[in-house]
Amino acid sequence: MLEVFHRLGTTGEGVERYRMVALDVPPEADLPRIRKLLVHGEAMGWWHWEEGCVTAAWDAGAERGR
Repeated sequence: MLEVFHRLGTTGEGVERYRMVALDVPPEADLPRIRKLLVHGEAMGWWHWEEGCVTAAWDAGAERGR
């Protein structure tokens, strides 16, 4: 899963034991595609996601994508 998000410009790490990952999404990453993938994956039951520390650019995308 991390590899797919890495291709969109993120970095991150996972803790397999807890089946959890953390993504670092820099401002130059493809924010709309990342958000779309997160929403799609949740709709498909692949994962649940939550936001941590977010930027204004990320929040702006929430109005269009979620």
